[in-house]
Amino acid sequence: MTSLAIEQLDQFTRQDLLDLIQQLLVVTEQQQPRIAELEAELARLRPPPTTSSNSSQPPSRDQKGNQPEQKKPRKHGPPFGHPKYARPLSDHPDRIITAPVSHCAHCQADRQGGEPAQITRRQVTELPLVKPVIIETQQQQVTCPHCHQLKHGVLPAGLEAERYFGPHLAALVVFYKQTQHLSYERIVETLRALHGVTLSAGAVAQILARAGAKAAPLAEAIKAQVITGQVVRSAETSARVQGRNWWQWVFLSEAGVYHTIVPTRSAAEIETVMGNLCVEVWVCDCFSSQLKAPAQVFQLCLAHQLRELQKVLDAQPQE
Repeated sequence: MTSLAIEQLDQFTRQDLLDLIQQLLVVTEQQQPRIAELEAELARLRPPPTTSSNSSQPPSRDQKGNQPEQKKPRKHGPPFGHPKYARPLSDHPDRIITAPVSHCAHCQADRQGGEPAQITRRQVTELPLVKPVIIETQQQQVTCPHCHQLKHGVLPAGLEAERYFGPHLAALVVFYKQTQHLSYERIVETLRALHGVTLSAGAVAQILARAGAKAAPLAEAIKAQVITGQVVRSAETSARVQGRNWWQWVFLSEAGVYHTIVPTRSAAEIETVMGNLCVEVWVCDCFSSQLKAPAQVFQLCLAHQLRELQKVLDAQPQE
């Protein structure tokens, strides 16, 4: 309040101040319905909470609610009257351990050599202790006495000169990385703890690089089959490659699924994959690059449409 307003206020009588307060109370009371109306309108226009059911947010980011403290515990196990299930016995066990009765535990009578009245079979499935097998190759070198050229013995497939790890171990590393999605550190620890094999992260990277090079021709063959389908579904998502954001594209048809990771999200990647081909139907979301695909008809992804409809229902449930 300025000094002028304070001077004017000093000139007011007590009754003038009471009248002014009464006027302000009336104005405030008149504004309350309008304030409530605007608050309701603001709540209606406020977007609903973002979840995986009404947006592209992954389910892992959804807020998980707490279970009620007094929740009735769920009964575990099969329902009442369910037929008993027993693991089937193998007809060809690897080892058989017999537990004979050597003497009677009651009267100490000798029972050795007696025929049992009954034999109860039980089987335990166990994993053998894993120990790495070191395979040494000894490649002979011989100078031909006739042509005087140095000849080398041919090493077996999978044991080539540039190899330090066999194909089975390499396949296991690829399985841990590509199927189980273990990190390099976890692959190294898992191989050491479970298989007794010591590998460095660099060795894991080299194994994966060689596997990728061998898989490249097969990937090209899969792509050639996928892009010739009548209906092709496509999507893209971000992927981290050497500390930078790249894009993982997926193309799906009745022939198979083709994945590729590239540094671009533009329609140029679709042109690279499809070449001069044009499909009948392209299924995708509303992303501009996808809508430039070579297709006669576009079908918007039903999952995206359902999410958008759910978003509308969440925003305006009363309508």
